Amino acid sequence: MERVTYKTSQILEILGVSRDALRYYEEQGIVKPNQDVTNNYRKYNNYDIYTLLVADFYKKRNLSMKEVKKLQEGRAIEELETLLEIKAEQLEETIQNKKHMLKKIKETKAFCEELKEHLNQYSIREFPTYEVVDEFSDFYSFMEYPSILGNVDVIKDDILSKIMREFTFDDNGLLDTKMYIVEKHETIHKEKVGCYLQYAKCIYTIVEDGRYRNGNNDIKNKIFESTLEWGNKQGLKPKGVAFVNTRLITYLDNKERAFLEIYIPVEEE
Repeated sequence: MERVTYKTSQILEILGVSRDALRYYEEQGIVKPNQDVTNNYRKYNNYDIYTLLVADFYKKRNLSMKEVKKLQEGRAIEELETLLEIKAEQLEETIQNKKHMLKKIKETKAFCEELKEHLNQYSIREFPTYEVVDEFSDFYSFMEYPSILGNVDVIKDDILSKIMREFTFDDNGLLDTKMYIVEKHETIHKEKVGCYLQYAKCIYTIVEDGRYRNGNNDIKNKIFESTLEWGNKQGLKPKGVAFVNTRLITYLDNKERAFLEIYIPVEEE
């Protein structure tokens, strides 16, 4: 019986793969089709198609082409089982990281919606529960950042979202500032000893900072003056502390627009 061979165009149609993908399989040594010496066209046989089907089988199970190539050299079932277990664990971790990323995307999208209502507006809101896991001197003390990375999972979390600035103040103005690395919680873990920030009643607002709006000017005094003025009109007594989070940064004309979330705890009645 005449041996059937297939052209590249036929393989693409049979398997539904792209030309680039087929070339990649060849470059990785998964298949090695013969070439017609008269026109240099590739000629694939039934075994080549079968090999490509097997490669796709394992590709869909998270194996790299290098790992598929090693399988072709021969592996015991037990070795394959171990490899698949490793791949399953890696995929589970990836799925969890992607879920965490999806949560962050939704949170940032929700904040974009909140901007419309709360930018330069004041309201009363409960302060979320944060655990303070580390401190450093100032946002721009970048040489201190390596020492705080031990408290940040850089695979899942960005540094900006983990930073919180605390201001203390009195009737005469701002007194001091601290920088915290924080972990947000739904509730306080009573079994875990730690420093938690939790306030039931705060003045809340969102303000815009950054070079696009303010140049190099420091606007924190202006922000606190206007926020506290609103609080005084409402008969609210501040506790002398305020917390600032960076929630969103965009750019216009190559200058950043930073949107900051401010909480100023007040005395409860």
